[in-house]
Amino acid sequence: MALNIILLQDVTSAILLFLITRMVVRALLPKPYKSRSLPPGPKGWPILGALPLLGTMPHVALARMAKKHGPVMYLKMGTCGMVVASTPDAARAFLKTLDKNFSNRPPNAGATHLAYNAQDMVFADYGPRWKLLRKVTNLHMLGGKALDDWSQIRVEELGHMLRAMHDASLRGEPVVVPDMLTYAMANMIGQVILSKHVFVTNGTESNEFKEMVVELMTSAGLFSVGDFIPSIAWMDLQGIVRGMKLLHKKFDALLTKMIEEHLASSHKRKGKPDLLDVVLTHNRESTQVERLSMTSIKALLLEREDDDDDEEEEEEEEEEFLIH
Repeated sequence: MALNIILLQDVTSAILLFLITRMVVRALLPKPYKSRSLPPGPKGWPILGALPLLGTMPHVALARMAKKHGPVMYLKMGTCGMVVASTPDAARAFLKTLDKNFSNRPPNAGATHLAYNAQDMVFADYGPRWKLLRKVTNLHMLGGKALDDWSQIRVEELGHMLRAMHDASLRGEPVVVPDMLTYAMANMIGQVILSKHVFVTNGTESNEFKEMVVELMTSAGLFSVGDFIPSIAWMDLQGIVRGMKLLHKKFDALLTKMIEEHLASSHKRKGKPDLLDVVLTHNRESTQVERLSMTSIKALLLEREDDDDDEEEEEEEEEEFLIH
């Protein structure tokens, strides 16, 4: 037994030594892209790159670097190269003028293990499926007409929030405004997407869902070493990926249940279909190529971010979707 433990320790040490040596050599040797014209930026450390330079307040550190290196600078974050735009004009060049060249986002651990292998609208590659997700979302949730159509929902949920704050103050309980706003926003989105309150004041299922949402937001914002040094991502040194996989299973089971309940009650929403009704109807009436998979639909239900593109393009896409 003692011999086996010693052998295992030796093998582990040899593997770690090999990986560290490999990364050091790769960091020190000249790279093919060094000959290309890259923006200026801090030199950084071997392997870690500019990560140690960010400190506890990355936005302040990046602003300080931008004053020294210019509005567009190149950073080596771990072993990954990144370009930072720090002025409105520089950001406009990336996000509007040349947006299609930079529209794809490299998936991180959260996108891979929480968002169905990067199938949500934020991390999906630019292409027909992403355009379809965007059209459906803009037309029935984020577009101007959709916002007007669902305005009553926002008024009602705001009223619920104010009454809950008033009742809590009468009972002498503390009113946690950020939590109240989070619950109200989640219920507004839940009504538009699923015709359902996702947060209620009591109930075991609701409390469990709250904990899952908090865990999701926390997990998605964690610093994962594997995102910046991909060669060691498989080791999951921080245990983050393991937690994400467990959380994903919980959310997948919950979303599956919600979709099944939604299909069973579709007859109640004939006059006011929600986003999920629209997506499911689109799938039934479209060709195989234009349909969204159930995995893509689940990823869309987790989606809560909006993107701002050219208004003309949005109007053309919405009109095309309506005609279809």
